[in-house]
Amino acid sequence: MTTESIPTETTQPVPTTAPRRGARSTTRPLLLMLLALIVLALAARFGYTYYLDSTLYVTTDDALVDSNLVSVAPTGSGTLSIWRIRPGDKVRAGQVLGQVKPATGSAYLNITAPIDGTILRVDGREGQVVAQAQALAFVANLDAMHITAYIDEDAIQKVRPGQLVEVTVDASGGTLYRGTVSEVLPATASSFALLPASDRSTANFTKVTQRIEVHIDIGSTSGSALYPGENAYVRIRTT
Repeated sequence: MTTESIPTETTQPVPTTAPRRGARSTTRPLLLMLLALIVLALAARFGYTYYLDSTLYVTTDDALVDSNLVSVAPTGSGTLSIWRIRPGDKVRAGQVLGQVKPATGSAYLNITAPIDGTILRVDGREGQVVAQAQALAFVANLDAMHITAYIDEDAIQKVRPGQLVEVTVDASGGTLYRGTVSEVLPATASSFALLPASDRSTANFTKVTQRIEVHIDIGSTSGSALYPGENAYVRIRTT
């Protein structure tokens, strides 16, 4: 009996793909070069912006939305018998806002609004004893607000009325307001402080940079959603 041998199958190794080192080594330098170009572009843009701001503009972030607050006050003393205004109320110049009953028993005294505007703050209360000219409320015209900016003394010589101004307000995001310099006050802001920041008569005087108050007209602010006291950033074009 003849025994046939069954040939065994040989297992062939599965070819593997070798890593493409050439492509990887080429891509990495390109990415590094691209990153370097981006960094250089950002640095160039920053440098150019700094150059413009330092040569063509005077800038400050020490600025705010401002309004001419006017107090509402009685013309005589007595008891505040009628007083029903609230913050946010719109009033007209000459509008009767309340009445004071004089202590002597004479006719009631009307308290009227001094200007057209919006009541921003109310201090008086009905039944309160008030004095002549005592501020019981404050009113401002929110349709004609302006920007008050404080400029360093070493840059104020570049600023004059009529120059164009760009203003952004923190509360309104990227909204750009355009205006003009309307007034440069002829004194430092510290000159109007109740308590002086430093005393030059003492030997321990420390020199500090003074700031000048500048007013900027941005036109009508009706419907702008701006509020007095909001922080602003100002760029004054000097050329």
